[in-house]
Amino acid sequence: MSSCGKSINTTEKGIIKSEKFTKLIVDIHLIEAKFETIKFKNELSAKAILQNDYDSIFSLYGITFENFENSLKYYSLKDDNLELIYTNALEEIKKKKSKLK
Repeated sequence: MSSCGKSINTTEKGIIKSEKFTKLIVDIHLIEAKFETIKFKNELSAKAILQNDYDSIFSLYGITFENFENSLKYYSLKDDNLELIYTNALEEIKKKKSKLK
């Protein structure tokens, strides 16, 4: 039940589940890459677009920035969990890139 406001994407402590966190990391890296490519034309506009993209992603995943920060901290303190998440995210990005070729 979600009577306590718990999202299906997070644990009871508000930590984003690892599978969803991996997908979130992929999306974050893609929007940050987009930011890097457009910031030279108009940095102020690029920052606004980046913030909007972050807001959209967090909304899409049904999470808050606080969920993201807490999850990042949680996984970084758990042995090699964050490294594994980033390894999986990198593999997903490579798959997406190969589909574009």
